[in-house]
Amino acid sequence: MYYYKLTATELEALVPADAACILRVAAERKPGKFAREVVRVPLNKAGTIWVQNTHYYGGENFGEPYHFPAEICHVTTNSAFIRFVNKRNLHLRIPISY
Repeated sequence: MYYYKLTATELEALVPADAACILRVAAERKPGKFAREVVRVPLNKAGTIWVQNTHYYGGENFGEPYHFPAEICHVTTNSAFIRFVNKRNLHLRIPISY
């Protein structure tokens, strides 16, 4: 699975109603450790694309472990995911895979 990292500003623009909850849970993650709790918010009707708090890497490699508090994940085809991204004009970073 690939994880497309989001900053707090990007998260708030994507899901304004749920951003505070995701940010709260993301702040509880200890750097270098997996999150104890993962909060997911579906982004499409089928629930195959969602945003969640960062469950592992948030920016530790460059000294800011909470730089990316959220990530977009999907369990759909790449073409469906790309259509979703293009329709919403999202500019995603290179994904991370664990």
